Amino acid sequence: MYIKRERPSQRLHHRVTAPFRVTMDGTSFDAFDWSLGGFRLAGSGCGTLETGAEKKVFCTIPFQNFDITFETRAKVIRADDGNDEAAFRFMELGDRESALMQHFIEDLVRGSMTDVEDTILRIDTPVTPVPTKPDPNPVGQMPVRRWPIKQIVMTLFYFVLGAVVFGYVGVYIFATLFRMEVPSAVVSAERMQVTAPVSGQILGATPQPDATVVSGGPLLRIRNEEQMRDVSRARIDLKTAQAELVASQKLLAEEKLRTEGYRMVAENNIRQAESQLHGLKLAVDAADLKKERFQTLFGKGLVIQEDLDMAELEHAEAASELERKQIHIAELKVLMQSGETTQLYNGSGFAGRLPEMEADVKRLEEEVAARKSHLAQLQTRKDVVQVASPFNGRVAQVLLNGGAMVKAGEPILTLEESDGRKVTAFLTQDEIDDIRVGSAAKLYVPSANKWMSATVEKVSRTDGFIDEVTQMHRFRAPDSRSAKVVLTSAEDALPEAGTPVTVYFERHRANTVFRTVSGFLGGQS
Repeated sequence: MYIKRERPSQRLHHRVTAPFRVTMDGTSFDAFDWSLGGFRLAGSGCGTLETGAEKKVFCTIPFQNFDITFETRAKVIRADDGNDEAAFRFMELGDRESALMQHFIEDLVRGSMTDVEDTILRIDTPVTPVPTKPDPNPVGQMPVRRWPIKQIVMTLFYFVLGAVVFGYVGVYIFATLFRMEVPSAVVSAERMQVTAPVSGQILGATPQPDATVVSGGPLLRIRNEEQMRDVSRARIDLKTAQAELVASQKLLAEEKLRTEGYRMVAENNIRQAESQLHGLKLAVDAADLKKERFQTLFGKGLVIQEDLDMAELEHAEAASELERKQIHIAELKVLMQSGETTQLYNGSGFAGRLPEMEADVKRLEEEVAARKSHLAQLQTRKDVVQVASPFNGRVAQVLLNGGAMVKAGEPILTLEESDGRKVTAFLTQDEIDDIRVGSAAKLYVPSANKWMSATVEKVSRTDGFIDEVTQMHRFRAPDSRSAKVVLTSAEDALPEAGTPVTVYFERHRANTVFRTVSGFLGGQS
């Protein structure tokens, strides 16, 4: 005898194939099999259902020519498009339905016969048992008439809750229609960097951050190192010019002495030339007599033509030399009369430099006078420059401390003006259309938990977004906070710059209906 052992089933419920009809989305299906956990359907496009979808179904169990139907919800846990099948799991199966289905399944599994009365009895049996013992209500233990305390408390609760909710909704609607809340606002003030007017060293200590300054009050002192270098350089240049002047004056004096010698040489040259001129005249006379004698002899035929020609050539050369010497003497006399004789002519040029040296001495004298004037002007300037505050405010930032070296134009401090603080709010392109210049607004400072009144001073749609090259306004998206509104405080002084502020504007709508309603309620326009 062969005994086959099978592994126990892992299912939670017995699955049966007894008649079980399911109506879903207006279509009836006969279940392929079913259990207390769910059922499986086939055909009519069941395989195309989406896994995880929840369906409202009507389940019907036929019994003894009458149907037992109940409503529940089922979830698709598996869909097979190839076999056109879908498996469902019950989602909201009640106790009565579970007990009924369990009764049918257990009887079918056991194979027992059940009469109709027993089944109907199970169907009509209530799930929650009702006690059969009567509840005593004696007059001494529980009053017959009493106040509905719970009902009164719940009524009052819902009344208060309704009043709060409707009140909040009313205030919100009113604030939305006639008020505008802008949390993106900040206290702003003009800031200016204090730069070094001169190059040098900062003397003493600079003001500390958050220190208060007054207009015209001292901020810091700077030793003018550049001024000191200029004075030192001017003194050196003056001494150099004075030394050059002294040297030129000495050379001029020597040149003047040398000029006297030049004059004596020039007079001696004239005398020598005149003495040479007398000898040349005698030579010319001798050459003239020789020429006349040779001419007489040539006429008598005693000399030849060549001797006569030589005598005439000697006479011409002597006459030419005499003429050159006369011209040279005339030139020397002219030079002497014009003063040029103070220069010695050495054959290739004049050696005297008296006029040039006199001009050089005069130039150096003027340069020395100019450098003295420049030095005196530099000495009138202050060696220490004091920088004053341009307005009332506070020190926002210290860039350089005392003792540091600075260059001209280098920033040292950043000052923030305290008298001109304003509130800057950034709005969208749609919100800016509802703001009017001069309208009142409320300011709330979260950091100080303080309310303040303000007035709209300036409204600009594209302020701060002007193209620096073309100087044209660029378009911004309607939802970007590119519009700018500037407000001034109507009461106390505003807090320090950078403090966040929430602004509540009066909304001035362009719509005629809103304008009429707002004017009727609040007198706005």
